Amino acid sequence: MTESDVILYTAQQPVVLETMERDGVSRVKLAYIDKKYGDSSWVFQEAYSFFRQHASALLPKPEGAESPVWLFCDSRWCFMGPDSLLMTFRIPRDRVLFFDQRVWNRILNLEYLGKDEKDEERFARELKGIGLSSTHKLFSTSFYPMQKRKVRDSWNRLFTSAGDCPEIYLQAAVWELRKEWLVDVKKA
Repeated sequence: MTESDVILYTAQQPVVLETMERDGVSRVKLAYIDKKYGDSSWVFQEAYSFFRQHASALLPKPEGAESPVWLFCDSRWCFMGPDSLLMTFRIPRDRVLFFDQRVWNRILNLEYLGKDEKDEERFARELKGIGLSSTHKLFSTSFYPMQKRKVRDSWNRLFTSAGDCPEIYLQAAVWELRKEWLVDVKKA
């Protein structure tokens, strides 16, 4: 391992390992998101669409990559379903985008990410002024384009969140999992 490599963990289904062994690489297809999340996939598509658009400007997407793969610095964050494989990777740092998973979880909840507490309170008052109690309601209607844009713009704070984030909360994204990066595989 070089100084420019980082050890990361992810829980994946066996098909990911099979694909890497067969093709040397595994990439996420957008259709997987709809299949995995069903009726609530629109929420994930909203957040993932933002991530894909902005992350690709910071970390160029290889051809064939449609959506990122999520990894963690701490394996305890990997959700292990009954058929899952805990996969350990050693990945070149320049192929990884780091961020604070607590911030990402707020984006998955379609929340506004204020500059500070005062900014968040101001935006909450703005929502209340138009008769809404949460940002989630903004995204379930075709109304309020200005407020939706403010929320989406606030999400850019994700890409600066890793700087002072404790390592335990560091999450990572890569556009693909390569066979040569795989260090270890454990069954659930």
